Amino acid sequence: MATITSFPTDKLTPVIGISVDTTPELIAAVRRGLPFAVFTTLQKSLDVSSAVLAQLIGLPVRTLQRRRREGRFKPDESDNLVRIARVLSRTLGFFEDKAEALYWLKTPASALDDDTPLSLLDTEVGAQEVLRLLGQLEHGVFP
Repeated sequence: MATITSFPTDKLTPVIGISVDTTPELIAAVRRGLPFAVFTTLQKSLDVSSAVLAQLIGLPVRTLQRRRREGRFKPDESDNLVRIARVLSRTLGFFEDKAEALYWLKTPASALDDDTPLSLLDTEVGAQEVLRLLGQLEHGVFP
């Protein structure tokens, strides 16, 4: 059974590039649709191509181009961006070094059936599994 991991909303600000200090503010921003700049900021933070990030949020490249012109994502797409940002933020907090955090996200892990943590962020279940693994590592449990 998947569990929802709470996360301090204000920790997302550096990762997504917009200021959201409370959960209600984040909910409202997602419902409005996050601005396209969030995608660009997250892409740079993850050091991945726009095609990779688009795939993780479930967008064909042509739809991504349309969102760029529109300047805003749909609520479900925004929710997907927040999911990825939440995991990235928690990973950065654990490793405290961006290069190490990105290396970990992009390296296959035996505890994740040799998938990379990043590749699992296209679903909530996958994100929860990555967060579970990070929680184990935080507590010194090395699977």
